[in-house]
Amino acid sequence: MTRRAEAAKREPRDEMSDVRATIDALDDELVALLARRQRQIERAAAVKPSLGIPARVPERVDEVLARVAAASQREGLETELGQALWRALIEWSIGYEERLMGDREQSKTPSGA
Repeated sequence: MTRRAEAAKREPRDEMSDVRATIDALDDELVALLARRQRQIERAAAVKPSLGIPARVPERVDEVLARVAAASQREGLETELGQALWRALIEWSIGYEERLMGDREQSKTPSGA
């Protein structure tokens, strides 16, 4: 086998290695961004009770999904993927807020009450 043939065989593997390395780096960035988003959910859970706002605000859910649909279209992300990911993210976030808000309410209740 000639060197050229060997190089041609290795080239797709090298390309795949590059693709995987890029995906891994993007995954790390996404995790960091999601962690930042989670911290904002924690802030919201701390503030909402004093404002009388529940964890689930349907208008806000609709607003976020509409904004994500527009951003998906603008950035070339399949709208179906963006909507599915954000629906799951929103539902998780609401559940997390409810747990945090419940924990805060329980911590305010005197022992034995």
